[in-house]
Amino acid sequence: MDKKIKIGIVGASGMTGGILLKLLLNHKYADIVIATSETQTGIEISSIHNFLKNLFPLKTVSYNRNQIINNCDCVFLLKSHGEFQEETSRLTNNGLVANPNIKFIDISADFRLKNARLYEQWYKFKHSDINLLQKAVYGLPEIYYQKIKNAFFIANPGCYPTAVILSAAPLFSNKLVDSNSDIIINAISGVSGAGKTPNVRNLAVEVEANIKPYKVGKHQHTPEIKQELEYLMQEPIKNILLIPYIAPFKYGILTTTSVKLSEKISIDNLFNLYHQFYQNKPFVRIYNKEQYPEIQNIEGTNFCDIGLYLDEKTNTCIVMGCIDNVIKGAVGQAIQNMNIMFGLHETEGLPFADFLSKSSL
Repeated sequence: MDKKIKIGIVGASGMTGGILLKLLLNHKYADIVIATSETQTGIEISSIHNFLKNLFPLKTVSYNRNQIINNCDCVFLLKSHGEFQEETSRLTNNGLVANPNIKFIDISADFRLKNARLYEQWYKFKHSDINLLQKAVYGLPEIYYQKIKNAFFIANPGCYPTAVILSAAPLFSNKLVDSNSDIIINAISGVSGAGKTPNVRNLAVEVEANIKPYKVGKHQHTPEIKQELEYLMQEPIKNILLIPYIAPFKYGILTTTSVKLSEKISIDNLFNLYHQFYQNKPFVRIYNKEQYPEIQNIEGTNFCDIGLYLDEKTNTCIVMGCIDNVIKGAVGQAIQNMNIMFGLHETEGLPFADFLSKSSL
């Protein structure tokens, strides 16, 4: 690639905006030209995200659709679920008319679910753009690489779904799961999952020396997980129960998914299946037998670490997925998607990129 990608970030003052900026500053093909904020407009980015002090002189501006379209090759949308859905449609439709090569990556859940009715049930808003919803590509590179490569709009996956889907994908794609059994997911997240906005759930007095469940059976990522696992298996799944927890660490997610298998398989064959499925996927690391992922090993990275246990008595497979919720679960995966869309090596600009780009060739 002989020129830089002109990047716009809509919603740059939040926590994910800061981490995205931090990563993009290490990306040799990224040129950040616009960073918007409606709450902290006209302020130098390094005053909002102090870890960027003396590194990034750009000031935030108010959102302007035409300014974004006329100056950007790639736009990252970092707005809350439902907040920007209608404007995203206008921005995308107008942008493609003015510049057919412009790309969009939406971090929110607004275009992840193909069934528009699910938004009313799980996100409490009515979806207004069925056309874009169907055109949006679900941005899980390890599963949808070719679709991402040709996409103009990416619905970046949620953090819990990323860990669950990647850790369970080989089982479902090989139809090894009993689709009539309940799939139980326990998922532990650090406090950064709630963002920077004050929230009783992530106050130090609530979290310190504590672990607490929340939204049991009602978490909005449930239909996203079900949609993607059903796609992999090519048949309906009876039920998914997601049990999320908040724990006293900052970054990271550890999910444990229990599935009843549809046939007998040895643990060695399971590992062979996983290694084959994720061959040449630089950001997936599969742990050896009787070794399991840990939060401390993925913090600050774009890796998804996977561990496996097979209970032969009940023919139940327990799969563990571990990611940094803000990087692989959000903006790191978004950069991975951008790299694929623009024909770059998918590791470009991400932690350990130089090593991974060579080792995965």
